[in-house]
Amino acid sequence: MAYDVTPYTDAREAVDSTWLNRFTLDPTRYSHLFVICGPFTPAMAVQHESIFGRFKHCVHIGVNLTMVEALATFNPFEVLLERDSDRTVRADLSFREAPSRVPVIGLCLTGFQREYGDRHRGALAEEKLRRLIKNSGAAVIEMDTSVPAAMNRFGLSNAAQFESICARLDAMLTTQLHGMVLALKNGIPTIAIDPVAGGDKVTRQAHKLGWREVFEPDQVSDDDLLAALTRCLSEAGRADAGLVRDRAIASLDGFDEELAMALQARPDPGLRDDLIPKVGMVLGLRKRFKAWKRRRRAQSRV
Repeated sequence: MAYDVTPYTDAREAVDSTWLNRFTLDPTRYSHLFVICGPFTPAMAVQHESIFGRFKHCVHIGVNLTMVEALATFNPFEVLLERDSDRTVRADLSFREAPSRVPVIGLCLTGFQREYGDRHRGALAEEKLRRLIKNSGAAVIEMDTSVPAAMNRFGLSNAAQFESICARLDAMLTTQLHGMVLALKNGIPTIAIDPVAGGDKVTRQAHKLGWREVFEPDQVSDDDLLAALTRCLSEAGRADAGLVRDRAIASLDGFDEELAMALQARPDPGLRDDLIPKVGMVLGLRKRFKAWKRRRRAQSRV
């Protein structure tokens, strides 16, 4: 049977390019109206007069609806195959739909880093990564490495939570060094855009690890990123990420011994003679006052 689909609101037309605007439909072309999914109340019928008033002549069939009012007092349907009402409850019809799968991608972005001044390109990098997600049709989980949870935009409070999500991704997109490192540590292929023009710590780390999917925001194109995502989502991409992890772990052999040797070093305060510039009396008093306030706040929390 031929049919047309129209959503309740104009904004939802963007969900599917075949959906039509309800105001452009000619009611005389239709014999049946299916009302599908969600709670249904008398107020909804009034609110959407453009549908229920103009299509009053059609046979109305309610499908997968939650009928909020008792059916004895409100049931405008000739046929009602409800999800739930005071008459019956059915399993939601989405159970009958064959599952569709798309890649699941993490997105981990750094904020503005003032230490890089006008070299910082984080906003441009974010724009390109978000456009990649849109163009690829992948599902995205936004992530943040900041702790504690009160500072984390997505409520993550420790490394275990971040890495547990990482390990379940198909790929990671990031502008952050530890977004890249923790993903690769878990064998997850990563597209990294260094947010600093000319490349900085993200690029240096990727080169050290032998990971090739690292880019500069000013130079990488949308096509470059889409090709990189295709590589990352391949079996070869997953295998390469595992090899990078293994090489990184091997490269740190002997670090414990180096750290143990560091504990044998003798102090040399002269190295820090010029570390903190001398300040005037007024600024010095301000700094001392701020330090005193911090101590008071810390003591009050104990």
